[in-house]
Formats: sequence, C-alpha cells, structure tokens
Amino acid sequence: MNKATVVAMWKERFDIPEEVFEGYSFFRRGRMIWAFSLPEIPPFRCESIGMRVISMRESPWKPTTYALQLWGRYARKNIIDLDDEMARRFFAGESLQLRAPAERGYVVVRHTGSVIGCGLYTPGRLISQLPRERRILEVEDQGASG
Repeated sequence: MNKATVVAMWKERFDIPEEVFEGYSFFRRGRMIWAFSLPEIPPFRCESIGMRVISMRESPWKPTTYALQLWGRYARKNIIDLDDEMARRFFAGESLQLRAPAERGYVVVRHTGSVIGCGLYTPGRLISQLPRERRILEVEDQGASG
C-alpha cells in the first residue's frame, strides 16, 4: 500500500492535512497497515516494524486508538467531544446514547481537547472502540482514605 493511498484515507475520513504524515512511511502486512519513521523497510527479516495504525479487517477501515492519539489532534471532522461523565463511561467501554455532528463510522473521541481514542458512531449512539487492556473499569475516589 503506497503512502499516497494511506494519507488520502486519513484526509477523506478525518480531514487531517497531508503534511501531518511527512516523515512517515507505511506498509501493509495482511489486513494491517503499519507506520514507521524510516524512509524504507530495513532489509532484514522481521515480524513487524513501527506502529499498527489501520485495520483493514472490515469495511470501512478502522483506525487504531494509538494512531488517533498520535494524529487525531489534527482532525477537522468526524470528531466527538465528551463531557466528564460520558468520558468516564467511554473509558469503561460502555456505549453512549448521543447525537453528534459526525458521519456514520469511526470517529475521533476527545475529552477536554485531548484525544481519548476511537469510537464507532451511528446516529444516536457511540460505541467505545478502546482496546480492553486500555479501559478503566472503575474510577477510584481520589479523596477516599483507607
């Protein structure tokens, strides 16, 4: 998969400027697209190199949480901002009932201006796409003493 194709995918879905991807190279292995900061893949055998940024397992393609945390701050569309309570529920992996000015599909989810990760939006519903290992299932009361 060439760089222009990958950059066009991010531009079309999230309106991320092309210059954000300067200095990155991309390669596809199976149904995953990886990003790395070398001009080309080193000439040695390896399982993977760089960071997984896109899953092509389904249609439409799915951005990884890591990729959105890296590039999502540059997005100019398909962004959903959450308040404190909604963010807590999103971090726990819950689906949220809400309406947002976003297209159906994967979206950048933010809280207080910072990117949390990836959500799947259908009008009226946002489904957390945070990996299980990155979820916060219980938020401890910081004021409690024990």
